[in-house]
Amino acid sequence: MDKEIREVEECIRRAVRRDTFDVDIRTAVRPQDIRRAIAEEKPQIVHFCGHGLEDGSLLLEDNEGQNKAVPPEGLASLFELHADYVNCVLLNACHSVKSAEAISKYINFAIGMNQEIQDKSAIQFAQGFYDGLGYTTSEIQGVFPRAFQEGLVAIKLENLSQAEIPVIKTRINIDKPQKTKEISLMDSISLIVAALGTGALAATKDTAGTAVKDAYQGLKTLIKKKFAEQGKEDDSNIIDKHEKKLDSEAFKAMLKEELINLGVDKDAEIIKLAQELLKQEKPKESVPSKTNVVFQGEVKGSQVGDHNKQENKFA
Repeated sequence: MDKEIREVEECIRRAVRRDTFDVDIRTAVRPQDIRRAIAEEKPQIVHFCGHGLEDGSLLLEDNEGQNKAVPPEGLASLFELHADYVNCVLLNACHSVKSAEAISKYINFAIGMNQEIQDKSAIQFAQGFYDGLGYTTSEIQGVFPRAFQEGLVAIKLENLSQAEIPVIKTRINIDKPQKTKEISLMDSISLIVAALGTGALAATKDTAGTAVKDAYQGLKTLIKKKFAEQGKEDDSNIIDKHEKKLDSEAFKAMLKEELINLGVDKDAEIIKLAQELLKQEKPKESVPSKTNVVFQGEVKGSQVGDHNKQENKFA
């Protein structure tokens, strides 16, 4: 499990859109741990890495630390409750395609394995999948199928013979929105705050391009205008005053709440400028932002190799 986590985190660090990801790792999970973690974090991607049984069940732990099989129907019921924000579930465990198929009744994309998969192949697939998620794509709906294909290619390039094992299941009538599900990899307010953090960091560097600095100033100007429109001119310099705090989770949470109250997250011009700022800045200089990937894991089980159980939520 540790190796797979390291590989995934390295893929995210290299990603062009690394600001859209945040990784939360949970180990030795029990069913209630998974249920609570998903409810608390509201991920867009959930990734299980570990052991599966031939009937499609995934092995978790009970309160005594013993193996506990969770059937496909149970997992489907879990994700039905979280279909408003979970967009993709990756079950990187043997024989997990039955669970993926059950989950795909409620979630846009679910990926499972149709037989036993070796640790090396599972890790290569995960590495390729997250590389693919980090690439820029013109169609949001195509992000996950493209990432899936990237995972298959990663297996093939290593000359491994298990590229036919991962299977992707797509929700029926996926073109019809399910309730008010968001398809974006990052919610608007997180994107704006990430762009502000990236711009603040760029402003302190001589190597930062003029386009990035101009975009940052333009973004701040638009936000100040929103403050003024609501008669809050005294608060309009909050970003300038606290630029050094833009990497603080506490300050970002406060800023998000303030910007939501202003309606900034609904302003198309501000969102577009934030997106452009993040595109212009080099990945190595961008500031990580909150929300997208969650791992849950480390479970014992009967599987080839030492593949442990983990759950990732993305984002």
